[in-house]
Amino acid sequence: MRYFKGIKKFVQDKAVFCGIDVHISHWNLCFICDDEIVEKIRIDANYVKLKALLLMSYSTARVIKIVYESGFSGFWLYRSLVKDGYHCTVTPPSKIPVDGDRVKTDRRDAMKLAKYHSAGLLKSLAVPPENIESDRRVCRKRRQLTKDRTRAKNRIKSFLALFGISKPESIRSAWSGAYLSWLDDLEFESESDRFTLGQLLKMYRHIRAQLAEVTRFIRQLSRSVKYDKNYRLLTSLRGVGLITAMTFLLEIFDFKRFANERKFASYLGLTPAQHSSGDKVRLGHITRQGNAHLRNLLVESAWTVIRYEPALRDKYERIKAPGTNGKKAIVAVARTLAIRLRRCLLEKQEYVIGLC
Repeated sequence: MRYFKGIKKFVQDKAVFCGIDVHISHWNLCFICDDEIVEKIRIDANYVKLKALLLMSYSTARVIKIVYESGFSGFWLYRSLVKDGYHCTVTPPSKIPVDGDRVKTDRRDAMKLAKYHSAGLLKSLAVPPENIESDRRVCRKRRQLTKDRTRAKNRIKSFLALFGISKPESIRSAWSGAYLSWLDDLEFESESDRFTLGQLLKMYRHIRAQLAEVTRFIRQLSRSVKYDKNYRLLTSLRGVGLITAMTFLLEIFDFKRFANERKFASYLGLTPAQHSSGDKVRLGHITRQGNAHLRNLLVESAWTVIRYEPALRDKYERIKAPGTNGKKAIVAVARTLAIRLRRCLLEKQEYVIGLC
């Protein structure tokens, strides 16, 4: 739907803001200029058609500022637009202002993006270089496989529960070689049940083999010229291993983009939420913004690190409330750990035990 017949003349030498609601098969676009909606249009999810529209109707504009939400489509659209000289922003959905409107359509989403962008209310997501994003996908693939392995284990456990079968006490560790051999030798009255368990075990072993292969590839990446130096700096602290270090490097990728430690911790979602009124200041749970997987890895590493780093161990003991499991305290330790690891990379120095 066009709101102006002479779009080229109306937008001449002006700034135009375009919001795109991206879907697999189509894109909804909304153009705003001088706080006026110029055009709403739906096109096929085709960059050639988008570029043709921009050239046909908005070539006279001084600048075209385009925004879309990060999501399944990644950053290829961003890179295509930037390559052709357009100004593009990828905004995280969690940072888009909430207006209380309960009516949600693709056209409305595109319009909101354009309006918020023209008002300067949208946050910009840092787009990684293509080679970093490619390597990042390997770490994320490993995360998917880890979840798949857990599902495969649970399916086998559920199947055994149907027959009241439990692990023998003589086998100390579940999912060890001895445990899998015991599963292979289990006998059932029905041939179908034996077949079903065999398929479940085959799936589990397949996922485990894939996981080992991906982990080996990540280890090779860590030894490459691109990452080796920074990887060694991070793993100079005992308790920070391969997956945490590489995920830390690949998910953040540019540590200089954070002005200070507070903003870095806020990005990770390790900053306590604050509810203040008058003279009362109350700190709540962490904000949980940013990359949840990286945050969880840092917390997991913190549990190991406090065994070897006395300064962080003291901090944990100081914060931990009597009679609690220490979860809040370990999150505080994870925050300090992340900040210290960032400092190691910026200063190009190994981690120094005992400084906090």
